[in-house]
Amino acid sequence: MLEASSTVARPGGPGVFRTAVGPIAVIGVFGMTLGITYPLLSRMLEERGVSGTVIGLNGAMTPLGMVLTAVAVPALVRRFGAWRLMTAASAGTSVIMALFAVTDNLALWFLLRGVLGSCAVAMFILSETWISENAGATHRGRLLTAYTSVLALGFCIGPAVLSVSGNSKPLALTLAVVSPVLALWPLWTERARVPSMRASGRVPVVALARQLSVLLVAVLAVSVFDAVTLQFLPLYGDRSGLGSGQGELALTMLLVGQMVLQFPLGWLADRIGGRAALMLSLTVGAGGALLLPTVIDSGPWLWAVVAVWGGVAFSGYALVLSILGANLDGEDLLMANTAFAVVWGVGGVVGPPYAGAAMDIWGADGMPWSLALLWILALVTAAAALAAGARRR
Repeated sequence: MLEASSTVARPGGPGVFRTAVGPIAVIGVFGMTLGITYPLLSRMLEERGVSGTVIGLNGAMTPLGMVLTAVAVPALVRRFGAWRLMTAASAGTSVIMALFAVTDNLALWFLLRGVLGSCAVAMFILSETWISENAGATHRGRLLTAYTSVLALGFCIGPAVLSVSGNSKPLALTLAVVSPVLALWPLWTERARVPSMRASGRVPVVALARQLSVLLVAVLAVSVFDAVTLQFLPLYGDRSGLGSGQGELALTMLLVGQMVLQFPLGWLADRIGGRAALMLSLTVGAGGALLLPTVIDSGPWLWAVVAVWGGVAFSGYALVLSILGANLDGEDLLMANTAFAVVWGVGGVVGPPYAGAAMDIWGADGMPWSLALLWILALVTAAAALAAGARRR
């Protein structure tokens, strides 16, 4: 992990919460847009008779676009500035969603999903860096977990719109087109607070991988967890004998846990330190995955387990961002966030096939077992790094 000696001191105080309003509002409406796209576009393709394989490949274009584009973000910031890039990503997302509404060209849909990932990764990298740059040491954990909580809320609202409206595609598409435009308002009103984030344009992923190996493994585990549970948790419930709709309810409870429990984890991180809180998050991630098969048919216990599992395990991403923000700033912070965005995108691409293969080999329980393996790897890596740091001191 990063050494404590590299900590960047920044002023804190109640006013620091004001600096996070802009990026949190932006990512909230942006998350709502992305939350709509996954179920909506899959349903639209299914109604056109597209095979499940092609639907899955089309969905994978979004994280693939994130991976391919993330490395260009520092250079684009240097050329155009962070605020202009975020504004372009918001407006571009609205245009992309409008194009989904007016074309049935499948090849074009693949391209659009990739470009959507490009816009998304720019918004994620820059909004996260925006918060970390302006946050004080005593508030960083809470601000970043508030950010990820609002993002999770946005992802919940998206599918809820489809559910409440009876899968009304016109309403969902309209919301998906309008939501990114709404993000332009906080971008405009808070533009003076957007840090420069100037970078050289080169992303030293290999060097960062050496310095941040523990954090990269943790991000990979959270990314795979997020992608796999979104896609496979309802299916896992069906294959495990739950009643109709119970798998979807389990996923809803997991997302509710993500919204509710992340801020308390951020509060805890601000008091016991980001590394200790991250170890707790990784432990719960592994424990929840191992416990899931034993509680799958236990009724209320299942909802409690998946809620705690979702909230505490997913908070690992915000805790990683908090550790980064405490040790890096400016160009280094932007590049580290870029490297993490690449890893997040890779997790989104490889996670579902990885868990799907595990389910084919070991049955339904292959899904939680595959996740447990990654969480344990991250936990062991983090523990080894902490022990090595203690020996050096």
